[in-house]
Amino acid sequence: MKVTKIASLFLVGIGAFFLINSAWQPVLSTSNAKARPNIILIVADDLGTYDLGCYGNPTIETPRLDAMAAAGIRFNAAYCAAPICSPSRAAIQTGLAPARTGMTEHLRGTPQPRDCQPLIAPKNAIRLAYAYRTIGEALQDQDYRTLYVGKWHLGGAFYGPKMHGYDLSYAAGPQGLPAGFNRPFFSNPNLYPELNTIAGDDDYLTDAITTLAIDALPEGDAPFYLNLNYYSPHVPIDGPADLVAKYEALLGDNPDTLPRPHYAAMVERIDQQVGRLVDTLTARGLMENTIILFTSDHGALSVEEVPAFAAHTPPTDNGPLRDGKGYIYEGGLRVPLIAYGPGQIDPAVVDEPNTNLDYFPTITALAGNPETTPDSEPISAITGSAPRTEPRTFFWHFPHYSPQRGSPAGAVIEGPDKYVEWYSDVDSTYLFNLNDDPGEMTPQDGNSAARAAELREKLNVWRDSLGARMMTVNPGFTGERCE
Repeated sequence: MKVTKIASLFLVGIGAFFLINSAWQPVLSTSNAKARPNIILIVADDLGTYDLGCYGNPTIETPRLDAMAAAGIRFNAAYCAAPICSPSRAAIQTGLAPARTGMTEHLRGTPQPRDCQPLIAPKNAIRLAYAYRTIGEALQDQDYRTLYVGKWHLGGAFYGPKMHGYDLSYAAGPQGLPAGFNRPFFSNPNLYPELNTIAGDDDYLTDAITTLAIDALPEGDAPFYLNLNYYSPHVPIDGPADLVAKYEALLGDNPDTLPRPHYAAMVERIDQQVGRLVDTLTARGLMENTIILFTSDHGALSVEEVPAFAAHTPPTDNGPLRDGKGYIYEGGLRVPLIAYGPGQIDPAVVDEPNTNLDYFPTITALAGNPETTPDSEPISAITGSAPRTEPRTFFWHFPHYSPQRGSPAGAVIEGPDKYVEWYSDVDSTYLFNLNDDPGEMTPQDGNSAARAAELREKLNVWRDSLGARMMTVNPGFTGERCE
């Protein structure tokens, strides 16, 4: 079902009535390119930048992605909009900052504040509202066939991909993770029948998701947009047996040796399946008019998970970057980004920063009719648009205690300077120079540095302009330190 964006939207469902007011209207250009490529956006789940060979990992074998990076564009400073899944994924779909949409945490309900936490997190959006236009809707309006396969985690029932601009949706719903990567995959084995029919011969979930994506590729000359989302290498850390054996022979299985074999196996399997998709496109004569973007929703998990998913964790690290998923440090915010399109994209390595908010204007520009959002701009290295002449300012608002034990914080990056403001400790602010200290190991005191004052004011103005929801004092705070 295609949901048309209008100032007010009435939708009647089974026993439900919704009134949605438009919070933002896109700016449409009048240009339309003659050659409209097929566009594929592949998003891995919890994959770190330094999990790939082309970004320097010495252990995990990723030859297909490495080859795509060598033949296309590898971005060294690609960021996500949030260090955790749902807000980052909503940002990809809409090009809007999590603070603007109110989805600043992953969709897990409202956790009760702990007595060791001085602040209470604000209310989090529980689904992606119809008010926010998606890439799928924008490309439907450009007569693209729009396809969504794999992890969604932005709402179920009336809020799945088909209600947000996608003509076809496979294995996508409110689930943030599978029960396991071997069959039956999900606790309800009949949750997604297509996994048992179209992909019935695949016994590993990453393979099955790729089979569904290949099956979804349309016939004919009309252009298509495919958003392919792997559930891997998210927990449960559970690699395919053949590759696990390979990495156990290479690494052993010492918890102190990272990456762990199961995790390395999961990453290599993604690489293999991306290669399988590229081979299928090539065999069908589609690759010559297709552009692929490959990325992750945020940095890799770098700590031990909760007991239910603790097996084989921590699974990896983020190389020279500090911390990972759930943290406002670079290890949680930086992601891999590869743009690949033989004959359409020239090889390059780009150090200029971008964010996954930029995928919306970038993809709509590639389709021929660019749309802008208040929080994004096209990635010039991909679209060919004029590059910036002045440094861009990037903002983050993460008012939550993450399940990975990350602390609530805001951050701003401008040029080499990064300012971090910890919401749970009013006396603790940091200033980093990322050129000199990419690992963020030697912070300056953000309360005394003049440059920090400039960035702090910009962060305050930005939050106020978006109506960012802030934390409140926890009256039950005991002063004890959280374990």
